[in-house]
Amino acid sequence: MIDERRPISPQDIQLRQAVRADAPLILWLEEVGMKEYATAIWGSWRPSATVKEIDVSNHQMVEIEGQAIGCIATTRLEELLKLDKIYLDPAFRNLGIGTHVLQRVIEMGDDLGLPVSLSVLRTNPALRFYMRAGFAIKSETPVRRILKRAPSGKHR
Repeated sequence: MIDERRPISPQDIQLRQAVRADAPLILWLEEVGMKEYATAIWGSWRPSATVKEIDVSNHQMVEIEGQAIGCIATTRLEELLKLDKIYLDPAFRNLGIGTHVLQRVIEMGDDLGLPVSLSVLRTNPALRFYMRAGFAIKSETPVRRILKRAPSGKHR
């Protein structure tokens, strides 16, 4: 069990490949992370997949002391690294964990020499979080903002 009184350092945060048994947690993280913003746009919530349907192969679990507290999903395309998901358990938000995990994704892109791209729903206040990390709005739809961050070049 994580000692919530102890400050969390970047060394405490581990990423591991998701396995099929993580599917229920991934879908729960998606729901607690996105339901409010999706409902504000579409009027209802519909998960992206069911436990049986979800493909966990591009997911990594965010862990502290062996406890999964979030997940990320990325897709490597020829011209960019796409951040498909970044979700944290609400109990672990605003502790710097998301910033550290996002920085790891940015470093993955830097190591590949690729920009990182993501989309954020217009109703989601996470836009500020991404902008602070160096992302810029590249395009917009009535529902989403598409953001991109160029590789730094320092990790190649």
